[in-house]
Amino acid sequence: MQSDLTYDKANLRELASLVSHASFKKLSSSTNQSSYIRKMKKYVGWNEMVENKPNQLGDLIAHSYQILEQNYRHEYIYKNKLLNEYVLKNYSLDDTILLNEFRVGQSIADTVLVNGTNKVFEIKTELDSPERLVSQLNDYYRAFTEVYLFTHVSLLNKYLRVLPAYVGVLIYTEEGEVSEYRAAVKYTACLDASYMMSSLRKPEYSRLIKELVGFLPDVTPVFYYRACLEILTELPVEEVQAMYCHILKSRIDPQTNLYLTLGDVPSFVNFSFYQAKYNKKSYLTLINNLSKNLLL
Repeated sequence: MQSDLTYDKANLRELASLVSHASFKKLSSSTNQSSYIRKMKKYVGWNEMVENKPNQLGDLIAHSYQILEQNYRHEYIYKNKLLNEYVLKNYSLDDTILLNEFRVGQSIADTVLVNGTNKVFEIKTELDSPERLVSQLNDYYRAFTEVYLFTHVSLLNKYLRVLPAYVGVLIYTEEGEVSEYRAAVKYTACLDASYMMSSLRKPEYSRLIKELVGFLPDVTPVFYYRACLEILTELPVEEVQAMYCHILKSRIDPQTNLYLTLGDVPSFVNFSFYQAKYNKKSYLTLINNLSKNLLL
């Protein structure tokens, strides 16, 4: 596929908005994708392609994804790369959960992996600023024990100068692969039960309490959260953290994992598909939309 279009930043930003979790979710909810296709064609330079034009919408998105990989690696590219090249190659989805945009304290972790271990991945693309990195790391270590920075190899030295030695580093290589530059060292000194509890839903922290002490506090609803927190803060924090991770693993969706491993979903949409937890109808809608013929 060839295009003579010069991909300036404005074009690339628009294209990135079309190759995103939000856009892919829409592909699973409506069969009318005429506006999406029109915009996609505009920003990839459809009219300037003189040969090998994509036949189907899925091919056009794949072509757009390649353009972004080469010229504008935004956050979705990194998250999808992390899932495809690191998680799926090193872990089984049967006992692993990858959480997206997970709040811990005043920070939001880009992704969190929980299975027998727990790993936070903070993504810093070439488009990001290093501001707030220190405060983000401090928050993550309140609830988790292993933290990784995932960044492009061209930024490696920049971040090595400011990262504590126990923070792991994954690099996005020039060849488009994910490589572990150094492993994270388990760090428990900052664990804080209050941060763990505040990141859970009420049914989850209730289960956390019940699993750890065998009962739930008998108080009025207005005092329930405080009573649960008082119980947790009296327990060994590493014991709380182990059960906390066990509770998070219960968010695993076997149906989504099954669809993902069937192989019908193109790799460029894997991260969005995994996070959206599609039902059968949305799954079939997505597959149908990706097969739309563009040349009729």
